Amino acid sequence: MAYNRNMPDYIDEHFWREALSKPTWYLLLKDDFARLEKLAAKEPDYTKRKQIKRQAYGLIEEAVRDGWMPLAETGENLDVERKSIDTIVIHHTKNRPGMTLDRLNAIQLLRIYGGHYANPVKPSEAHFKGQPVWSGHFHNSKQVFWGYHWFVREDGSCERLLDDTCVGWHSGNWDVNTRSIGICVDDDLSDKEPSEAVVDGIAGIILQHYAPASQLEILAHCQVNTTTSCPGHLFLESWKQKLTTRLV
Repeated sequence: MAYNRNMPDYIDEHFWREALSKPTWYLLLKDDFARLEKLAAKEPDYTKRKQIKRQAYGLIEEAVRDGWMPLAETGENLDVERKSIDTIVIHHTKNRPGMTLDRLNAIQLLRIYGGHYANPVKPSEAHFKGQPVWSGHFHNSKQVFWGYHWFVREDGSCERLLDDTCVGWHSGNWDVNTRSIGICVDDDLSDKEPSEAVVDGIAGIILQHYAPASQLEILAHCQVNTTTSCPGHLFLESWKQKLTTRLV
């Protein structure tokens, strides 16, 4: 998903590079990313809409991969509130299939962690603002910022992102985060159902790792956070039933 130089520039790349080299990048870029979000929301064409934020995500991916974004080397245990798992929350990327884990990491670093550090919700975390970002989650010895525990590909194959001991910042509700597992489908399911292989993959994760399924609540992201339509209206209308049937 490298940035195509033939695409129009929606950001000042020099400004973004300078900002991303500072620990408080999320404050420096907050207003400009909000501008990109508004532009994307107004664009009816799918391909053009996705292009608007692609350059920004690509720079963050590069900054993390190549090590020139200053991240916290230590921090608080953000998983200390982890509870017993009683809920599964289903998501989609709202992108065409094929997202790399590095790009997913960049997107969630900007949108979730950057947003939270810029505007901490809990008074006890007010001191986060102005500090370098810390997740406390690692993969192959590198700090990662994925919000989901599992990623399900178009062919039904599943990739573990976060350990179950980690609180995934995925649902938009902290209480739900502390006791849930986030499972994300690598696809845009806004107006379509996932393949049978994907539904089988999700069911397999739940049955192999979180059974008995009868004791779990299976929710769409939009049921936890009403500001989103994730993972598309057809989850509640049709394919949630297909999933729960496989869990019996």
